[in-house]
Amino acid sequence: MRLLILGVDANGRSCIVEETEVAPSAVPGVAGTSVAKLFSTSESPPPPCPPGLGKLSAGVLPPGLVQWFVVNHEPRRSPNEHTAGTGLHYRNAIDFVVVLEGGADMLLWDGPHPVRAGDCIVMAGTDHGLRPGPEGCRLMSFAIGTPPPA
Repeated sequence: MRLLILGVDANGRSCIVEETEVAPSAVPGVAGTSVAKLFSTSESPPPPCPPGLGKLSAGVLPPGLVQWFVVNHEPRRSPNEHTAGTGLHYRNAIDFVVVLEGGADMLLWDGPHPVRAGDCIVMAGTDHGLRPGPEGCRLMSFAIGTPPPA
């Protein structure tokens, strides 16, 4: 399993700041069970995310509240197809995304990054877009609202 943590570079542009292969470890005393901690917060609600450079997505998720989605992206019709989802956008939230099926290019300011089934992505208000692969993709996403940038 691959974990991608998105963040920003010194110029405030979205990029991958950490990419890790995650291997679950055995849980002591619980035979046949393993676990891998992917991410945690230390404040509730989480602190503000850095301001985005892309378009602020519509819909407000108040700080500390949670949303859970399954998102289906149809296969792209052409290699450079532009849709509402391919334009760089952000929101005031920490998004946790798991690619369930298929694949896509995660679009960041530093370029496209291929993602595939099994990848886990953490986006703390990070500018991003998604260009589905030729087979489309299905994502599961959890989001925790954050205060707007100060």
